[in-house]
This record gives sequence, structure tokens and C-alpha cells, in this order.
Amino acid sequence: MDSGSPLRYVRNDELIRASLIFAKLKRRSSKTGCKPPTLVSMDSEHILGESDIAFQVTDFEACQSVIDELVQQANTSLHIFAQDLSGDLFNSSVFIDSLRRLLANNSHSLIKVLVHDIDRARRNTPQLFQLARRAPSHVQIRQSDRAYHHAFVVADATGYLDHRMGTGHEAETNFNHPAQAASLISFFDDIWNQSLVPADAQGLNL
Repeated sequence: MDSGSPLRYVRNDELIRASLIFAKLKRRSSKTGCKPPTLVSMDSEHILGESDIAFQVTDFEACQSVIDELVQQANTSLHIFAQDLSGDLFNSSVFIDSLRRLLANNSHSLIKVLVHDIDRARRNTPQLFQLARRAPSHVQIRQSDRAYHHAFVVADATGYLDHRMGTGHEAETNFNHPAQAASLISFFDDIWNQSLVPADAQGLNL
């Protein structure tokens, strides 16, 4: 991140709170079968490819909301790097529906997921692994050779959420920082290219 970039904390941001409430209501409506609420005015600070102010999220719910926003706005690609995959983050109906929309809207879309604990990831995110089986050329999952104290999501090589392990749920986010997104993807690709397909994941056509 550029040293001159302003860093904002979202803990007391009313617009972030509204976004969190909307995301929660949308997830709840998907479980109950009710019609989801409509977001009348989207937070102008969270537009992928436009909002270039870096900020930090400080709790799990805020991380979940930002990841959902990134994935919902993605049009071309997603890079997901994690120790394993939290079911709350990566197996929710909002997240999976957004992946399906991305795949349906762009025949050249690519979703790459790199995890270390492949067994736990499979248990936590069965819907994601099912998508990988159905669309192996578009949803690819690999296992890293070791654990990293780092996790991130990059959308369209433009916006990202970057979490360093050992910092609670704090994560840096920017919806329009191609340079930092490219740096994260470069780190991702270096590990991806050295990752082997685990024996128990052959069915994913990795």
C-alpha cells in the first residue's frame, strides 16, 4: 500500500454498519426463502474499480461483509488464499450465489483458490468444491506446500481484502488498488505454480 494512502477504520462508520445489516438480512432471507431486501443506495466507498481509499475492518462480521461485496462485484476473476476455508465466509449462500453469477455472466471467468489444509477446506466449503467439480476450467483449487500466516481475497485484480494472521480479525481493504492487488496475485501465483495436486483431490481436475 502507498505510504501516503489514508487509512480509515470502519468501526464507527454508519455506512459500513448499514452495509453489514443489509448483508445479514440478505443471508437471513436466503435461508428463510423470503424476498431479500433491496439496497437503495450503494455505499460509494465500496465500488470495485472506483473506491481507492484504503481502510481496515476489525471484526469477523465486517470481514464477511467486505468479502461478500468484493465477490458480488467481481466480473472476471477471484484469487482466494487461506490456511483453510471458513464455512461462514466461503460457503454462505451469498458467497456461492455470487460465484455462480460470475461464472454465468462471463464464460472466461476464473476463480482460483489456494489452501493448505485441503481436508478441512473440503469439509467447511462443500458447495465451493462442488462448483470446482462442475466447472474445473473456471474454478480451480490447489493445496499449498505449507501453512502461511496470511490470507487474502483479490477481485478482478483490482480490489482486495488482506489479512495477516495473528492480528485478530483485522484486515486491510481497498476496492481500487491494482498495484497492491497485482502484488498479492504475484505472491499467490508463485505458490500456486509450485503447488501439487493432493491425491485425494484428483476428482477436482486441478
